[in-house]
Amino acid sequence: MTERGATAVKICGIGSVADYDVCHSAGAAFVGMVFFPRSPRHLELGTASAIAIHADTGADSTHRPARVALTVDMDDKDLAAVIDAARPDYIQLHGTESPARAADIKRTFGLPLIRAIRVAEAADLDVCAEWDGLADWLLFDAKGDPGGLPGGTGHSFDWNLLADHAGNTRWMLAGGLSVENVARAVTVTGAVAVDVSSGVESAPGKKDAERIRNFVSSAQLG
Repeated sequence: MTERGATAVKICGIGSVADYDVCHSAGAAFVGMVFFPRSPRHLELGTASAIAIHADTGADSTHRPARVALTVDMDDKDLAAVIDAARPDYIQLHGTESPARAADIKRTFGLPLIRAIRVAEAADLDVCAEWDGLADWLLFDAKGDPGGLPGGTGHSFDWNLLADHAGNTRWMLAGGLSVENVARAVTVTGAVAVDVSSGVESAPGKKDAERIRNFVSSAQLG
């Protein structure tokens, strides 16, 4: 596992071994697997297991992307099932989980956490301090999806809100990123990592290999 490149890239919402292979060969630092039934990117546990086995036993497995399990307000029983199948390197909390709940998850499962923070205005960043020493990464995503989906909506927020962000926890930028805008997003925000889902798809939940490769390349230009 490695987090490589000047700007680390997370491709979220992969749906197959083939998607994983494209992300790996393109140089993605993270791949995200979504476990939320209402999402068009929701993975069945069997598919997640197949991806994990392939990733851990295939060629160049020592330099593989980190696997991230995106979850939304899951209980311990469901989390245990996801972890057993996907064998993730990180758990991403994309619901209403409190710091206390996150601490319990970290203590129970022993995995590092990525905490999604929904942003629409500067005041939304005030919660970041609550996650210092608890979240291993923060992920700044756009707020206000009417369908209540955990990311992957194509919505963005004002990147200038992050231009002077000086928190103590590493963070990545998400929300409406694409091949066309990711370099500028990195320049404006200073992000060391970016997350994309719908911006590298040909249709909801359908990853596009060329878009993935172009996005990873473009992210390095910021």
